[in-house]
Amino acid sequence: MAQAIKELYTLPREEQEFILQNLAHDYNTIEINGDIYMIPQKVNELIDNLFTELQDIKFGKKINKE
Repeated sequence: MAQAIKELYTLPREEQEFILQNLAHDYNTIEINGDIYMIPQKVNELIDNLFTELQDIKFGKKINKE
């Protein structure tokens, strides 16, 4: 059963469609300084990979360079 998003009622149709299209993609939440943001899954994967590389550098592991 579908639920209405009340905040969309006040927006023009084009903006409603834009928001709904973005909600259809895979998004993850990220918290930064107490604020929560929605980011695409691919960006979340990039952040995770960068974090792993930084941990490897911090603990002296060699990183493969292409």
